[in-house]
Amino acid sequence: MPRFSWRAGLVFGMCATPIALLLALFSAGSGHGDWVLARALYPIPMLATLLTNNTVTSLSVGLALAQFPAYGAFVAPGGSIRWLALGLVHLVAIAAAFSGVLGYFEGA
Repeated sequence: MPRFSWRAGLVFGMCATPIALLLALFSAGSGHGDWVLARALYPIPMLATLLTNNTVTSLSVGLALAQFPAYGAFVAPGGSIRWLALGLVHLVAIAAAFSGVLGYFEGA
């Protein structure tokens, strides 16, 4: 796995963020969707809604905006072990987001 500077990872994450946000918003369906892509792409910000009475607030939005740039800055300089660690953390968060704890965001 090639190593890049943390700045390159940050820029890549910043480029990926608008695409991921659009997919997540599409999945949310103005609040009437199934939120599947939002929970898969942004599990940690979605889990943060548990702290805010099942409401997407500025906390969740801020975490979502920072997520992919932070991921990129973390994994770019580290090589395979950082990719693996981040992948495992993200998968555990996805499992938690789909475990039923976010029942409000599971669609009608």
